[in-house]
Amino acid sequence: MVEDMKTGKKPFTIDLLVQRGRIPETWYEDILEIGRQGKAEIHIVNYMDISWKTHKTLMERSQKYFQAVNTAKKLSENWWYDIVHKEWIEGNSKNINSQHWSLMVRNMFGERWSDRKEHDITSKGEKINDNTISVEIIKTTNGRENHEESSKEEGDS
Repeated sequence: MVEDMKTGKKPFTIDLLVQRGRIPETWYEDILEIGRQGKAEIHIVNYMDISWKTHKTLMERSQKYFQAVNTAKKLSENWWYDIVHKEWIEGNSKNINSQHWSLMVRNMFGERWSDRKEHDITSKGEKINDNTISVEIIKTTNGRENHEESSKEEGDS
């Protein structure tokens, strides 16, 4: 039936990108290799020569692409961990720039390595719809200043 036919652009998939020669057929293993080298997700995007939007779309549409990227992230995290572990075991921990290492893993693997904990102490998990801020300005009079002013006036007379 005509009603069942879809019209418009063919939604792109990882297979379509391979078929059109936009990415290499070896993309899956290449992504894993990027992870084995300790590289970040941006390296995958650059290697694939795609935009972040396309990358996110492929993550949603292709289970195999999603799996490759997540496995690469794990391999990359393992690479960063192994660097420190190796130096520590060999007694060369002084060679580790711990601030640099910590910054890298927090930036690359923030969901697991973040040192920031967020606690909801006001809404008890409920969505906050009112985001207006009210400020009350309270003017106070300092008794000492008022007293000094009145003393000067009394002394001047």
